[in-house]
Parts: sequence; C-alpha cells; structure tokens
Amino acid sequence: MLSNLYIQNIALIDTLSIDFEHRLNVFSGETGAGKSIIIDSLNFVLGAKSSKNLIKQGKDFMKVVATFSAPFSSEVFAKLDEYDVEYDSEIIFSRKLTLDGKSEIKINGLPITLSMLKNLSSLLVDIHGQHEHQRLLSSSSHEGILDGFIKDKRAFEEYSFLYSSLKDINAKMKNLYGSTQNQERMLDLLSYQIDEIERAELKENEDEVLEQKKDIMQNSEKIYENLSSAYSSIDATDLIDNIKNAVSHINSVSKFDESLSNISQRLDSAKYELMDIAETIKSKRDETTFDKFDFEKIDSRLDLIKTLKKKYGPTLENVFSFLQKAKKDFDEISMSKDLLKKLDEEKGVLLQKLYNSAKNISKIRHEVAKEFEEKVKKELSDLGMKNSSFVVSFGDIPDFENCENALTTTGFDNIKFMFSANAGQNIKPLSEIISGGEASRFMLALKNILADSDNISLMVFDEIDTGISGEMGYKVACKLANISKAHQVMSVSHLPQICAMADNNILVQKSVTDGQTFVSTKTLDADEKLIEIARLSGGEINSKASIEHAKYLKEKCNEYKKFIQ
Repeated sequence: MLSNLYIQNIALIDTLSIDFEHRLNVFSGETGAGKSIIIDSLNFVLGAKSSKNLIKQGKDFMKVVATFSAPFSSEVFAKLDEYDVEYDSEIIFSRKLTLDGKSEIKINGLPITLSMLKNLSSLLVDIHGQHEHQRLLSSSSHEGILDGFIKDKRAFEEYSFLYSSLKDINAKMKNLYGSTQNQERMLDLLSYQIDEIERAELKENEDEVLEQKKDIMQNSEKIYENLSSAYSSIDATDLIDNIKNAVSHINSVSKFDESLSNISQRLDSAKYELMDIAETIKSKRDETTFDKFDFEKIDSRLDLIKTLKKKYGPTLENVFSFLQKAKKDFDEISMSKDLLKKLDEEKGVLLQKLYNSAKNISKIRHEVAKEFEEKVKKELSDLGMKNSSFVVSFGDIPDFENCENALTTTGFDNIKFMFSANAGQNIKPLSEIISGGEASRFMLALKNILADSDNISLMVFDEIDTGISGEMGYKVACKLANISKAHQVMSVSHLPQICAMADNNILVQKSVTDGQTFVSTKTLDADEKLIEIARLSGGEINSKASIEHAKYLKEKCNEYKKFIQ
C-alpha cells in the first residue's frame, strides 16, 4: 500500500507530506482547493509525462517521493530482482525534475530509467480518471477487460506458447530467403559470383606482387643504366689489382707485426665480396628488360583484380573472404530447400493447433461473457441503471485458410462492449452512447467485479462520482468500500456519502500567506469528518440538523462496512 506521499515545489504546494491508511482514503475540499495537484503529483512520481510548468513559481525544481509498504505481489518482487533493486519492507519511488529539464528517478536510492519506473509502478498502482474512461470507450481494451475476468489462464498460456512458436518458424523461413523462387534467384547470383572469383585463380598478395613488377618494367631503362654504372664502378680491374697489391705488400711485412695478418685477411675477404657484389649487380642488370607483351599481360591482370576488389573487396583478402561466405551460403540455401519444405509442413501443423487453441479461447470467452454480462448488469442496477442492457459482442470466427492474418497475440476474437442505458433503446457500441456519469458508474462496476482477481495494491479513483448525486452517491460509496476490502483505495470526491464511507479523510485546503497562495492537507478527526460531511451535503456546517444528518450518513456507512467485513 501507499503509506506516504511527499510533495515538494509543485504548483501551489511548497512541501506536503500525506499519510494514508490501508482501506478507503478520500480527498475532499472546496472546488479549486488543489485536489488535482495531489493526483498530478502522484502521477508524476509513478512515471506520467511531466511538465516544467508544474514547478512552483520561484523554485528551480520539483520533487515527489512515494513510499509503499509491504505486502507486495510476486510480480513486483520479480521486477525488483530484474532491476537489481534491493528491498525489504518498503519500496520508495523518488522523481525530481529541474527547470533546465534534468530528471532524476530512483527506486530505493538506485537510479533507474523512466520506462523502468513505469513498468514497476504499473504493478502497484491503478489510477482511474477521465483518461481511464476514454480507455473504457475504446473497443481495443474490451478484450483485455473480459480476459481479466477469466481466472484460469492455462488456455492463454498454451496459445501464447504456440503463437511464439509460429513467430519462430516464420522467422526461420524468412532467414531461408522466404520462398523457393527467392532461393533460386539467390542460388543463381551466388553461383555467378563464385564462378567469377574462382575463374580468376587469384593468389595471396598477387596484386602487390604485380604492382611491383609493373613498376619495375615502367622504370626498366633507368634501372638498367644505373645498375650498369654501379657494376662498372665495382668491376674496374685497377680496383681489384690495387687490393691484390695491398695484400701482397702487407704480407711481406706481417712477420714483423702479427696484427697485419688480420688486415691482410680482411682485404682479401673484401676483394671476394666486391667480386660477388659485382656479379650480383650484373645479373640484376641483365634481368632488367622491358617486354611489351608481358607488360600488357600484367596490366590486364591488375585490371581484373581491381574489378574484383571493387565488387567484392575493397582488398584482395576481402575477396577471398567473400568467396568463402558465398560458398557457405550456396551450400546452406541448397540444403534449405528441403528444410524450407519441412518448416512449411511444421507451420501447417502448428497453425492448425493455434487455430484450435484460438477457438478454445473464444469458447471460454463466450462462456465467461454470459456470466460477465450478468454481473455487469447487476452492478449497474445497484448503481441506479436498472433498465440498462449490456452485451459482449464477438466478431465472426475466421476460416482456417485465412486465419493466420487474423491471429493476434491473444487469439482472433474481435470483442466490443454493447450498451443501452434505458429500456426501449437499441443496444449500440459503448463508445457511441455512454455519458460521463454513466461511464463513471460503468468503470466502478467493472472494478468492483474484477477486484478479487487484480493484484494491484492501490486503486486511485479521480472524481469517479462525476454526474452522480443523492442516493446513488451512497451506492457508489458502497462499491468503493467493497473494492477497499482487497485493495487500498484513494478517491477524490465531492460526495458526502463517499466522504462518510472513508476510513481516512484528507481535507485539501488553499490559503494565502504574505500574498502567496499555498495548498495544504489535513487528516480529519471524528468531529472534523462530520463537519466536512455536513459541508458536502450543502447544509449549514455548524447547524444541528446538518451535523445530525452527517452522523446519520456516517453511521449508515459504518453499518455497511461491518456488513462486508
């Protein structure tokens, strides 16, 4: 349950801390006192779209903290574990927004994203206001409302598994290029690409080797001339003879200095090294030739490699990688013909099971719809709509041959709520004929029916008594009290009957101090509750008659609460 709501710097609120009780908590106050600000603040901390315009004038941020106390549902614990949020007996939501648009969201002190906040808060709180009325009018929500009335979910779990399996098969078939015709096109393309690359008989680093050869051939004349000059310089007879003479002279005196022998050997080695270098240069020079035919052959080969790199590259290594992948894809697609056929057969069997499962769900819905219709009509009758009619309408069941396009995550039913408020009126889609007051009562009827199967800990009704007065107000109050048996309920109301039914009355007040307007709240004691009930009843607040009437209402409501214990 929501045990405390702390609000700071929102609209006309400076700081405000509100404590709540387990069962029925009712906000009341003069029109414009600020009740909507409190609901806006609660919506804000639960993840609703926020606006900097809500920040109190003169402040640079707004902040709301909501403290929830145990017990919590298993779904809540699972979500906390998923988000790695530590918890014990409390879950504390905190959200802050600054004037410069910076946002800070935390759960139990851990920073989280807005989507995480929404996912978790939706498991704790259900807020019903005008937006919820609009959802009720939308036929897209009617199937979910009816399904909420179905307690045994095994048929839905079976269908969900089969539907997921169908998605998997469709994904596999798409990865297999979707159809036999498409497979043939892919095989033709891959075969052409593989043949084009393999016919080239490429070698590793061949482009680099050929570029080097081409460069040499283009500069062959320059290379020949320079190598010839280098050879002539080293191979000169005088140079070799001079070295021989130097060796002879050193040897003739080496007996007087043994270290001269080493010099003689080095010179002798240099002579042979020079002779070898000269021969190598001569060989390189003689190899340097320019053959026009060879040049054109190399140039043509390089053009081919360039084309292949452009198509499958950009490097020769990339071309080799492309070839390997193309061969792999070709083999897989060749084999996938049989696999595609097998998957298509599996899909046919699965579609039959899925179709049967959808028909079973539809049958369950039809059976439950009758009971649901009766309960809704009874609730509406209790709420003063005795002559109303309500029917759950189902669309036609599709043929098996056309069922795949009709199947959704929840089956193939097209459900609409049909309604007539008065006897003698044709029954029509709910959205076409229901009024605001009727929508409020209809929503309360639904929530009263679904209360036992709903794991939400807090239900908020924002002025659900719109268009309701008199004895009907007492009946609405009884419905709220009934829901509060299983849920904590928060209601913003202007009806004395709902105020009298409350377990916790919170008065919202507006005051002016030093020219500034402030919104505050006060939890009412027993005497103050009677005064507020009297005010809402429209009599003189302090008159004996008004107070006596307030006591009567309070006692009547207390008797009802004892009855539903």
